[in-house]
Amino acid sequence: MNTKDYFQAIPDLEDDQVHPEFHTYTTVWMKSRMPEAYNELKAKFKTIEGEIYAQNECNDTEEEIPF
Repeated sequence: MNTKDYFQAIPDLEDDQVHPEFHTYTTVWMKSRMPEAYNELKAKFKTIEGEIYAQNECNDTEEEIPF
């Protein structure tokens, strides 16, 4: 998954209709039961982490200021 795919998939999380804590639970579950996959995901995230933070900053400046 690249940065573009990541941001396109975020709205789909709302369709899950589960508490945000579920995503933490999923991380813990993966780390304990699928450590190789977890480490692969973590490494991939580290390669695009800067892009994600940069895009979030850009998105924040595009939001309308409420005052």
